Amino acid sequence: MIRYVLTSMIAGDALGSAVDGMTRGHIRAHFRSITGYIDPEPALKNRLESWRKPGLYSSISQMMLMLAMSCPRRGACAESFRRAVASSPEVAGYDYGIFRYPGAVERAFILAMKDPRQNRQTTEQPCARVIPVMTFLSFRNNSGADQILDVTAAVRLFTLDCSTLACALIYSSLLMGLASGALSLDRTVQASAEAAAGVADAVDDNSSAIFAGGVNPGTLIGELRSAIDLLGEMASAATIGAAEEIIVSHVNRKLKTPVTRATVNLPSALFPYALAVSAFAGAAGTAPAPAAAVYEGGSTAALAAMAGALGAAQGGRLRQDDPLVQNLVNRKKVLALVDALSAGTASPGPEALDDFIRSEASLTGKEQEELKARLRHTKKKQRSGPLTRAEKEKELARHVVESWTKYDRARWKKERQRHDKNDES
Repeated sequence: MIRYVLTSMIAGDALGSAVDGMTRGHIRAHFRSITGYIDPEPALKNRLESWRKPGLYSSISQMMLMLAMSCPRRGACAESFRRAVASSPEVAGYDYGIFRYPGAVERAFILAMKDPRQNRQTTEQPCARVIPVMTFLSFRNNSGADQILDVTAAVRLFTLDCSTLACALIYSSLLMGLASGALSLDRTVQASAEAAAGVADAVDDNSSAIFAGGVNPGTLIGELRSAIDLLGEMASAATIGAAEEIIVSHVNRKLKTPVTRATVNLPSALFPYALAVSAFAGAAGTAPAPAAAVYEGGSTAALAAMAGALGAAQGGRLRQDDPLVQNLVNRKKVLALVDALSAGTASPGPEALDDFIRSEASLTGKEQEELKARLRHTKKKQRSGPLTRAEKEKELARHVVESWTKYDRARWKKERQRHDKNDES
């Protein structure tokens, strides 16, 4: 099962990355039938700078594989993973090295690893993209306590947010239970509630070790209990739309700014929605879980990655001749790594990790070159109609400032500082 879960997760990420951030309606209007990787260009209109190569996975899969290859036979993986990210090469003209399309939390982590002298504080921002990065940690044959500590250390490299940690622990525990047969494949939502309850009990039993890891056990248990309540409500949903309404209603109880859909990059919304998507896709049997997730829009890379992994754990495996497997960029290397990882709990070795990182640097560089070539050959849309008053004023102000001498600028700054001081007094 491990091989299928990892493959489906990476394929889901690659499929969802192409349209990440697009709305549900926009995706469905432009892509009526998703049977393989899609070129997002027709749906980008005047935003071609957001183009992504079809079939090329994002930082989610890159980090998942790097974390997996950093794992020793026994013990935590976080420190070796941190060193692997810190030592990864730069890519010319790209700010985040080898890592493609990282979210805000991932970007902060990458920059902190690349330049530790800045002493950047770990963010407390929630991020659902971190959850599928933990996929391989579900299959290390750890004890319950070791599994919690393993996932906790890895998640806290990215964010201190307890809702992200709680959902990552449930996701990991659920995959581990489904793979071992300890949890039922037939009722995934109920199985996830059982997994969450088991994690909450394990956190309670090992509260001193959790606290030593920098996490307040009471806060974490509170997030786990909240997830258990949500999953209990979702068990009665007869459609994916009904499940989304339950999720949105539950999440909005804690938010100052309410959300209207479950596909936002919030762990407490996106993870349970991935559960619902994988469960309903498996029951319908019409489309693989990653494709069903992409049709939902929003944070499609993380959603399709989680739905792909969960769908494969429930038996919805991608065949070897499936277009999502055959057309995956870097397919031979990725599948060879997946085979090596699924064969045992030991890492393929530092040589394999170094080789993977070098190949990723090459892929990222080539994609950036292809994007630049596309942008060079794209004509800028000519404006039709006169400028508005606001646009005229902005253009005039730009010309005025550009014509200033150094003396003019210095005098203006001095006047502005004096004006600000007067306002404060």
